[in-house]
Amino acid sequence: AGTTMDTATRVQRYLITETFPKTFSNKYLSTGVVVGVALFLIFSSGADGKGALALWPLFGAVNQTLAALALLVVSIYLKGRSRWGWLVSLLPAIFMFAVSAWAAVENQIRFGSKHNLLLQILNIIIIISMVWVAIEGIAIFSKTKYSPTLMEEEMKKAA
Repeated sequence: AGTTMDTATRVQRYLITETFPKTFSNKYLSTGVVVGVALFLIFSSGADGKGALALWPLFGAVNQTLAALALLVVSIYLKGRSRWGWLVSLLPAIFMFAVSAWAAVENQIRFGSKHNLLLQILNIIIIISMVWVAIEGIAIFSKTKYSPTLMEEEMKKAA
């Protein structure tokens, strides 16, 4: 758990330092902000430290979207190298996108019924990102053409 927390803190610190280089050039300030936000999330529902559990449904939807994106990248790669091999990864990618979108919509309904504005806003950002990834993926996939010569060139390089 300590390694995960250290890595997450480091990555978040790098992200805010790169996003706001003038404001967060001091590593102690940026680390303090990251740890402060984490503590706020942890204790936002009380001293029991279960506040961050509210983020778990958001994490699940984002995680499944990343899985769908990985499958989509594999599908695009395979489409350029085989006639029908891309179906092996595209069908699961479509399923993963559908399930994660459904989960995000369910989350939005649940967060709305509980009047949790912060989670609603975060979930809307996630839904917009999902739609964006889907549109970009469809555009790139539709432009990718099968190229048998590409496969032959790769075979020669490997030999």
